[in-house]
Amino acid sequence: MTALAFAASRRPVRVSATRSSRRARRAPAAAWEIRSFAAASAAIVSAFVLALAYLAGSTGVSSGGYEAQRLQGQRDELRRQNALLELEVAKLAAPARIETEARRLGLVRLSFIPVVDAVPLAARR
Repeated sequence: MTALAFAASRRPVRVSATRSSRRARRAPAAAWEIRSFAAASAAIVSAFVLALAYLAGSTGVSSGGYEAQRLQGQRDELRRQNALLELEVAKLAAPARIETEARRLGLVRLSFIPVVDAVPLAARR
């Protein structure tokens, strides 16, 4: 068989058909790889977002607890100061202390307190 006869007996090979069939066979595999990559990426991103949401929530709860504790301490301190101020008001408002302070200032107690009747004053108007 000569080279020419051998070449004639062979079927013609389509290069473009073979390449397109290879691409056609690769396309489902490539599409599957892309879909699996996208699904894995979405799973990783959603896990990351959930982790961030959990951390934000737990941080908010703990900072709220610290704030509540600080406010309770402040409330207790203000209650203590209020009790001391009420005690001081009670001491200063005592009639015995007021009388002693009035004597020290030179004030005297009147035995009779003159009271003016308001009716004649109202009639003059």
